[in-house]
Amino acid sequence: MTDGRTLHLEPAAPQHRLRYETMMDEWEAYGGRLNPGALRRFDKILGRVLSFEEWMRRVETRRNEAACMPGEVPQHLYFLVDGAGTMLGAVSIRTRLNEELLATGGHIGLGIRPSARRQGLATELLSMALPVARSLGIDRLLYTCAKDNIGSAKAVLRCGGILENEIDCEGGPLQRYWIAL
Repeated sequence: MTDGRTLHLEPAAPQHRLRYETMMDEWEAYGGRLNPGALRRFDKILGRVLSFEEWMRRVETRRNEAACMPGEVPQHLYFLVDGAGTMLGAVSIRTRLNEELLATGGHIGLGIRPSARRQGLATELLSMALPVARSLGIDRLLYTCAKDNIGSAKAVLRCGGILENEIDCEGGPLQRYWIAL
């Protein structure tokens, strides 16, 4: 499915500026929901697009429990990169769950850029993220996805996810899966 590409995770860092901006330009032009939310350049509170430097400071701040704003939880953002250095997607790993994340968000948010979808990369990305989650102290991981997101459901099942339940949400039915790490 990944056509022999060498894939790896890279923690979000300042040297990713051009590759991040290229990926985000594609993603935003495509439209639809952007996942993980940690990739978003637009800040709703400020009402504007953040510069890369501002966005990177936010990513770095959110890694630290003590620096998180009220209601936020620590999260670590990684890019899925191929051997040629192309950024194919991203995963955000939250080290703990608050009430909202326990209900609908889970420990992980992941997404594949539009031009790289339907190649099995979501499964690759999730499988690579699980050992990282374990190293961050997570032993039982919650993964959620919209019921109509067949690709995400297939990825979590391939990675050992067990469907706990389905809940009704504003955007439609949401499935909640657990993975033992």
